[in-house]
Amino acid sequence: MDKWRSQFPLRARGCRLVNQDGQHFKLAGVNWYGASDSYHVVGGLDMRPLADICHSVAAMGFTVVRLPFSSEMLRVQSVPEGAIDYSLNGELKGLTPLQVYDRVIEQLGLAGVTVMINNHTTVGAWSGGVELNGMWFRDQCEIYTEQSWINDWVMMAKRYKDMPQVVGYDIRNEVRPTTMTGPSPRWGSGEKLFDWSRAAGSCARALMDAAAPGVIVVERIAWPQNSLREMLKPPPWEAWGVPRDRIVLSVHMYAWSGPGSWSPKHFMPVVLRSFFDVVDYVGSRSLYGEMSEELLEQQMDQDFGFCLNEDICPVWLSELGADLSSGELDWFLKVCKYLEKRDVDFAYWPLNVGPKPGGSDDEAYGILTNDWQPRWADRRLQALRRLCPQPSVPRKSLPARRPLQLPARARANTWDVGRSPSPMAPMATPSHLASPGSVATVATTTATCFGDVDELLLLAPYPWCRPLPGPLVPWPGTPKTKELPEVRYLWKVLDGVDADPGKDAMTMRCTDLEEAKLICVSQGYGGFALHEGYAYMRRAAPEALLSRMQTGYTKTKMYLPQEVRLCASWLDLVPMGQVKPQSTPGDSEIISLQLDDEHPEAALEACQRACLEGGKAGFELREADARLISAAEAEDLRLRWQMGELRHRDLAPPGPCLHLLEPRPAFIGLEIFNDMDAFPGSDARVVTGNCGLTRCREICLQEGFCGFAIKDGVARFRSADASVLKSRLVPSPGSIFHILTVEVQKPESEHEAGEHLRQLLASLWSPKVAKAKVKKLQHGYLQACQTVSIDDDFL
Repeated sequence: MDKWRSQFPLRARGCRLVNQDGQHFKLAGVNWYGASDSYHVVGGLDMRPLADICHSVAAMGFTVVRLPFSSEMLRVQSVPEGAIDYSLNGELKGLTPLQVYDRVIEQLGLAGVTVMINNHTTVGAWSGGVELNGMWFRDQCEIYTEQSWINDWVMMAKRYKDMPQVVGYDIRNEVRPTTMTGPSPRWGSGEKLFDWSRAAGSCARALMDAAAPGVIVVERIAWPQNSLREMLKPPPWEAWGVPRDRIVLSVHMYAWSGPGSWSPKHFMPVVLRSFFDVVDYVGSRSLYGEMSEELLEQQMDQDFGFCLNEDICPVWLSELGADLSSGELDWFLKVCKYLEKRDVDFAYWPLNVGPKPGGSDDEAYGILTNDWQPRWADRRLQALRRLCPQPSVPRKSLPARRPLQLPARARANTWDVGRSPSPMAPMATPSHLASPGSVATVATTTATCFGDVDELLLLAPYPWCRPLPGPLVPWPGTPKTKELPEVRYLWKVLDGVDADPGKDAMTMRCTDLEEAKLICVSQGYGGFALHEGYAYMRRAAPEALLSRMQTGYTKTKMYLPQEVRLCASWLDLVPMGQVKPQSTPGDSEIISLQLDDEHPEAALEACQRACLEGGKAGFELREADARLISAAEAEDLRLRWQMGELRHRDLAPPGPCLHLLEPRPAFIGLEIFNDMDAFPGSDARVVTGNCGLTRCREICLQEGFCGFAIKDGVARFRSADASVLKSRLVPSPGSIFHILTVEVQKPESEHEAGEHLRQLLASLWSPKVAKAKVKKLQHGYLQACQTVSIDDDFL
């Protein structure tokens, strides 16, 4: 950690920020608001411990947090009730908001994340549009003057002078008009009050006089948003008399904003917004979100990209964000493509989720789950992680093959909004913690795989889906795919009963039971009743149907499907002597590691993923490296275990350990809550069109959701853990809330695990096999009834 801290402070060299070793330090960041709002402290402290959130920020790959604060926050002496859950953050009890801000910076530094402190607002309130927080001072106010704003900055710079992770000062957020009719800020106008260049220069000189070590970030005027060329006539470092290597220019971009357009219309009533739409149309001023990809790239070059192309000065895109609607997401991915092409420094807005401070609206741009965990499957987060500094990966000892990153990152080789990549597992420690020039620790990697690029893209994603205990893996004898591994079912057949009689989602003549089962699961029904040659499909979940069974139906059988997946688990064995590899030298694969004592679990996770992605059957974690174990050697080790030459780790003294892949069947179900919802309005994803239960469960597994609400045929997914969802259930008439349940089946004896899995495989029903049979039979109903189709994507 001392080596990491020693690379600061940062300095500008041309268009890049460099550390004390002259190496490029990329600002790949995220905004974490709250201290600039009515709560006066960062968000999430009522949901998770502060240190855990900071480590999640690091795990997502971000190198910097833009940490907004208000001028009012510096003067407030108590934290508002409800802003912090002291059972989770007891160490913050009794602190002032500024002292809490200190602790946030401290914990981010311990997690290996730098901080850019940002004077976001004057008074603590949600900021946006034309309002009193538009300027760096409040007109005709004795407390919040321009001089007090400068004094506040000098105080903050001195306060964090000995905290090297504070790498800079973003002196004011989105300078803009405070009233519709009053004066507007201008750059270089020479006005006594409203010249933003003059005020920013005064603040920069005061920071230099105070020997502030960080860089100074100056944003362009928000409305209208003109090119940075306006700020370079003359260059600010020349106009202000400050060193050139201390100045960073900054811009913000959203789909609803635009170059030269009157962006405050986004916050206005519809009537006024329509008026300014006409003004912008007449002036041929498009919003960023309205531009084609080619025009957007040209506009970004004109706005700020020229500073990078001409090596003038660093530019930080310190706010950009989008919701998950197709329009905004498409725009966001276009911007990310440009950021990657130009290697632009950025900070996503925001980290936060949940209700916005002082309002009832939920934060639609957030990239965390409702309980403040990383939402790994979020396409925005996946795009951002691609822009973060690439983590170093453990390398094979074979020089002929290139080390490559996990498919989780490599699969994002397209910015196509239509793709839905599988979730990525967290990194235990970010790569930038490694000291310059050193070999990165294994804790800096999510996992590894090796081979050619074409081979890499064919590997299975092995999604680590909550609440599963491990990644999904293919069934024995089935090939790897880029989608979720194949689902199988265990059918429960009940004689003489029915559930929800008369509530038929569909009725079909059944001359082939395989066909009825296939239609049931492919259409997402919860089961069906078979009576006198007809199948009556039921829409409710199998668990709900089971709870509503009625007896007395002597000629009826009820069929309920139980979804079964295969997930990875590990058999940990300790050898009683030295283990001699049974594989040939050509099969031996070694991963070089530099272990991190603070994160031993990261080494295990990296090796587990290397094993899965490389198609191996286990690994041996040694002092400085790990050896991947082939299937033949794993079989030999299991035999030696049965002979007593190896012992289970729980029954042996500490020592070197062998980890063998031991897939376990996981039974996927749903817990049903009628007329209930959790986190209503906080939709991680919305699926319309009567999304069936099969598809809903698949989405949960694919994107890491733990529950969903169905109302009026619309499925709304929630991202918090199951226990949190259950604790946050509230009445919601007409809504049926489903929480994903997982039961991992374990054999009575570890020695019988293989035989247990083989017996289960024999009893499982495969939709893929069933579909092949149905197609061969050319069954009459499927040909005659065009109202039913079996989706190939489902299989």
